[in-house]
Amino acid sequence: MIKTTWTSVRAVYLLMSIVLLSGIVFDYWPVVIFVVVMLNIGVWTKFCPSKWIFEVLGFHKTDL
Repeated sequence: MIKTTWTSVRAVYLLMSIVLLSGIVFDYWPVVIFVVVMLNIGVWTKFCPSKWIFEVLGFHKTDL
């Protein structure tokens, strides 16, 4: 378990930016589409699997 002052949303934003950047750098658009789909799932269901995982790892819980 990680002890940090970061919030789960902040960790998810960092993860998304790294994944999107790597998709652009390597010209691999399916990973960009995956992030878009996951963001839409978070918006419509108010549940983000990545946020949940970061909270389990010890990041501070926040609302989406």
